Amino acid sequence: MFRRTLLLLSVLFAAVACDQNASRSGGGISPGDRDAIRLRHVDAVNAIRIQAGLTPVQLSAELNAAAETHARDMAVQQRAWHFGSDMTSPRERAFRAGYRGELVGENISEGADSDLTVLKTWLDFADTRAVIVDPAARGVGLGWYEEESGKTWWVQVIGQ
Repeated sequence: MFRRTLLLLSVLFAAVACDQNASRSGGGISPGDRDAIRLRHVDAVNAIRIQAGLTPVQLSAELNAAAETHARDMAVQQRAWHFGSDMTSPRERAFRAGYRGELVGENISEGADSDLTVLKTWLDFADTRAVIVDPAARGVGLGWYEEESGKTWWVQVIGQ
């Protein structure tokens, strides 16, 4: 089981090196790439969850909206943190976006080159990995905001 998981993660993250520029065109993420990036993200998350013996998560439009709104807000604030500029929590933002389930957690990042790179980073740390592999998770949202400079702010929201 460990060898299969290691092999799967190796293949997944080898794709990071090959695919770093796939989510970027001309130095930025094109609007046409949004759905493909989100689908690739949920597929990668589910591969990890299935290897851990967990149920897959479903992509949530409401959680995507909450994540995207917060990514934009972090760029405005110029800091990656879990509070909105209006002091809203991840749960409040998800509720405002129409999500009626409970929140498992929120992972954030700034400056990562691609969705797979940021996912790998989140998996490398126990606290952010715990959100991704929480057994209660049922929904996932991914949002980002890319500044003109190319700096990208990423938010992943996972709910029950």
